[in-house]
Amino acid sequence: MCSQPGISVSAVALAHGINANLLRRWMKQFPVNARFPVAPTPVNLVPVQVETLPSAGDIQFDIQRGATRINIRWPVDGAETCAQWLGAWLK
Repeated sequence: MCSQPGISVSAVALAHGINANLLRRWMKQFPVNARFPVAPTPVNLVPVQVETLPSAGDIQFDIQRGATRINIRWPVDGAETCAQWLGAWLK
């Protein structure tokens, strides 16, 4: 749809409820082959809902820095906080 003359990528993205930058990335990743143009066909996009899975347990790891060795056990739900803490500890 976006490869047609006069068509706005942003308008196509908006009409289908997707991010225009994502659509542009797909266009770069999957370019339309100029020798075999794709005939414009109606496209129906299907909305997808992603559900959060229940916690799978804890993040566990041993880490050593110099003479200090620690064992970490962190809830999976706090993975981002764990990564931030670990990054700060390793600086």
